[in-house]
Amino acid sequence: MNVVTPKAKHEQYDVIVVGSGAAGGQTAYTLSMEGAKVLMLEAGRNYIPEQETPMFQTPDQAPLRGAATPEKGFGFYDATVDGGWTVPGEPYSQSSDDPRRRFAWWRSRMLGGRTNHWGRISLRNGPYDFKPHSRDGLGFDWPMSYDDVAPYYDKVERLIGVYGTSEGLENTPNSPDGCLLPPPAPLVSDYLVQQRATRLGIPIIPGHRAVLTQQLDFKRSPALLHPGNLKAQKIIAAHMQQRAACFWATDCGRGCSIRANYQSTTVHLPPALATGNLRIVTDAMVSEVLMGRNGLAKGVKYIDRISGRERVAAARVVVLAASACETVRILLNSKSAQFPQGLANSSGRVGRYLMDTVGSSLRGQVPLLESLPPQNEDGASGHAFYAPWWGLRARVSH
Repeated sequence: MNVVTPKAKHEQYDVIVVGSGAAGGQTAYTLSMEGAKVLMLEAGRNYIPEQETPMFQTPDQAPLRGAATPEKGFGFYDATVDGGWTVPGEPYSQSSDDPRRRFAWWRSRMLGGRTNHWGRISLRNGPYDFKPHSRDGLGFDWPMSYDDVAPYYDKVERLIGVYGTSEGLENTPNSPDGCLLPPPAPLVSDYLVQQRATRLGIPIIPGHRAVLTQQLDFKRSPALLHPGNLKAQKIIAAHMQQRAACFWATDCGRGCSIRANYQSTTVHLPPALATGNLRIVTDAMVSEVLMGRNGLAKGVKYIDRISGRERVAAARVVVLAASACETVRILLNSKSAQFPQGLANSSGRVGRYLMDTVGSSLRGQVPLLESLPPQNEDGASGHAFYAPWWGLRARVSH
């Protein structure tokens, strides 16, 4: 990935984007393709999936056969290179010694952030998700509706490549024709789950994942993504042709050297850099947003992690896309006479009510699947089928 050093960067930009993951990558891509001069600051090191992904290495070639360790919480082959639950030189305190009250904070610390090692599950929120209070009296309504966001879902699916189907289910929105790629064939165990769940009235449908099952439509999609912008259309068409369809070699969590899955480092950043409008500085730990006398942001202050020096970058607009916790840190650290509680924190609620991703697993022996003949069933590493919520018609009375 082409990056610049702090000394080589320009002094003035239209926009500074802090963070290079899903939000930062999409922001930098959109702005750069439309002509804005963008500086991206990433706290972690540079990362090149095409060169660093262990695509064909087997577990026996890894320490402890690839098992998780304190340094590599998701296993030896996980794409995260310098991050984790703990990051050397970046400790954080816990408010309680009670394990049930402790909050573990995962930090990626690499160009592309968590897009390098996530599960690629790419579902749309439905209309009910945007207006929960209006529907059942719980939570808060978003200031936007699904209809407001739907055109952007369409563009993202066309750009990054998402497989799946449109099933016409309640609150599981369909995608317009041409947005989704065909899903891969499921395993026999997936078919069994679908058969049994259907008897109980539970829908089991193909999952939506940001993995290419075929080459993107580089002839039609560029004009739909960037109408009237011939330069952007030419750039993204060329980059779409450089992405190959998945051949199910290794788990997506390793990253992908053939660009078959979505990572900011292989999908958003290369075409943005090709415009000549994006500059990236890695190992740049942003400490605060700098404010002008007019109450508007004018730049950021950051630490060069290599030299330890404090530096300043200026721009007309600052976009914080540094993940939930890191963005909160920067906002709370951006105190001034105008914003004594931190930037955008007049309510005192910045940093509160955070919700982490949760997960669970279940394993069992299925007698019906025992002694089946061997099958050569390469396929997606998870999320071939899923069960969208089916109890939506049961509303809360109030």
